[in-house]
Amino acid sequence: MISPDEVEHEIERFHAAHQVTTEELRQAIGSATSESATVASILESYLMIASDPVITQAIVQRIRRGASAEAAVVDEFDVHKTFLYSAKDQLLRERVQDFEHVVERILAALRNRTLSHELRLDSVVVAGSITPHEMLFFKRMATLGVVTEIGGVTSHACILARDFELPAVIGIRNATERIGDGDEIIVDGYTGTVVVRPDDATLQSYQARAAERSVERTSRLTLIDAPAATSDDEVLVLRANIDSAADMKVARAVGCDGAGLVRTETMLVAFGRYPSPDEQYAWYKNIVDQAEGSVVTFRAFDVGSDKYREGIPHHEENPALGLRGIRFLLYRPDIFEQQVEAVWRAAVHGQVRFMLPMISSVEELEAARRIINRTITSLPERGIEIVSNVPIGVMIETPAAALLAQTFAERVDFLSIGTNDLAQYTLATDRTNELVADIFDAMHPAVVQLIAMTVRAAHTAGIPVSVCGELAGHAAATELLIGLGIRELSVAPSLALELKHRIRQADSRACARAVADVLACTSTTDVYSILQQLQSSNHGSGAS
Repeated sequence: MISPDEVEHEIERFHAAHQVTTEELRQAIGSATSESATVASILESYLMIASDPVITQAIVQRIRRGASAEAAVVDEFDVHKTFLYSAKDQLLRERVQDFEHVVERILAALRNRTLSHELRLDSVVVAGSITPHEMLFFKRMATLGVVTEIGGVTSHACILARDFELPAVIGIRNATERIGDGDEIIVDGYTGTVVVRPDDATLQSYQARAAERSVERTSRLTLIDAPAATSDDEVLVLRANIDSAADMKVARAVGCDGAGLVRTETMLVAFGRYPSPDEQYAWYKNIVDQAEGSVVTFRAFDVGSDKYREGIPHHEENPALGLRGIRFLLYRPDIFEQQVEAVWRAAVHGQVRFMLPMISSVEELEAARRIINRTITSLPERGIEIVSNVPIGVMIETPAAALLAQTFAERVDFLSIGTNDLAQYTLATDRTNELVADIFDAMHPAVVQLIAMTVRAAHTAGIPVSVCGELAGHAAATELLIGLGIRELSVAPSLALELKHRIRQADSRACARAVADVLACTSTTDVYSILQQLQSSNHGSGAS
């Protein structure tokens, strides 16, 4: 605790450190913009956290109550970190690191210290966690790989490692204690394995494997402009699941035909609030511009459950079955109307589709369309330019939606199957719960049956149907989805070329015959067995 006569001095120290921190971040954003739009975007989110007036005022109040500037900063940010730690959404939990990095910068400024790094060329970085700015520095220094103790697949370190094509293993407990300076290590980003002080046989094995992967990687690059067509010339549309304009740029670079899913709720995480229609429009337009005329599918805010939860009126005992997706948007039509306005304005600049999440009844679809129609009718009256013919689709994510797929298909322009949630709700299995992780599998016969039902409904109605869940990029599922009649897949840009390679090896007629057997299966094991046999027969026989 500080004495009363020290309060004003501590507040001045905090304000000075806060000003230094925000100025450093602005300079870092400026230097990063030309090298990595992703890094610049992440640093902008740091600046928003550091500049948040609510957090700043709360820190000042803590100082007035007797805390030192350092203690006030740590205690206030701990409140926000605790909230994020309790979130079920891994994306939100990973954002704890953003707050930690901002705290580190403010504390360094309070102590008049400069954060700097020394690094030998051609080395592997082993650290507790890594900031985006540090990752950019490591890229410049030709770092061979990265190992961190903290983070997961959605952490900024992992995202940037993929962007920079840098081998990385994220989330290795006590890595800094178990790996010493000068140790020879192997970083296997494909399997998430770190080998410390390998013997000669292991080292030679990995060197041979790395050489093979290099050849494979080079051969995949030749597929960028090749069609995503099976060996018997059945053409598929390959799109990307993205979170930002930077992702869209990468997706186009690897040959994706636009975006099959834009997770618009990631914008909410970046802003820390619901942006205005103008702010949303600028964000959407940037993505549409990067798509260069290809289709961009914006999913309406999928708020609730294990995702962003701002605006949920009270704590839910079972949020996965609560006010999420379209239910939340109907509960808050003001938020929905603003998003519709922004998306329809952005549609003036390219091919845009709009997708409704977690629809489970005709009543929800009709209520959503009334809001959409009311909103787009009012915009020209306010002098706002829009296009009226934006295709509207629904996500099939629950058994109810799959069972009503034929009804929905007659009322919308396209269907998109979200296999993650569809498996979760079909199997009554929380996909974030490690205790039942072995039960959660989108290849379960019941889930496959619901996917098949949805595909038949779309084909009968003559509308497109896609898969944008994780199953689309699953190495074991390519033949299954082709055999089921799926002709549009949407995956992370990093998976696109490998998926295209698998598509070009497949024979659609053989896939359809195998699926007839799969649909008769009563166990997940049998499903995998049939598909493995099919893949074995395809291996090396299809186009490259």
